[in-house]
Amino acid sequence: MFNHVGHLTLALGTTDDQVEAILSGLLALPGQIHGLVEAEVVRDAGLTDGNATLRFHMRFDSEEAWRVYGKHPAHVAVVTEHIAPVLGSKAFVQYDDAAVRRGFATTPE
Repeated sequence: MFNHVGHLTLALGTTDDQVEAILSGLLALPGQIHGLVEAEVVRDAGLTDGNATLRFHMRFDSEEAWRVYGKHPAHVAVVTEHIAPVLGSKAFVQYDDAAVRRGFATTPE
């Protein structure tokens, strides 16, 4: 799988309705864009100042599907209509599952 993860920091004054429109718009994309197999979105818990407002994780069946997604009209509409008007800053990461490195806790003896 190929992954696209983003953290969006929204402008002060962004309403709950505007945030929900972003989350709903992103969650609707897997049914509209071929190769986008899963969308996961979450709002920050609000425990630390300076955190991003929300995080999304899109999973694709290939890097090519991710490239198509970037220009797909349904994705562009979510960005144009819901994200861009309230966006403060953004950060993205793309990666293949094969590149993921993991660490695990060990139990003390």
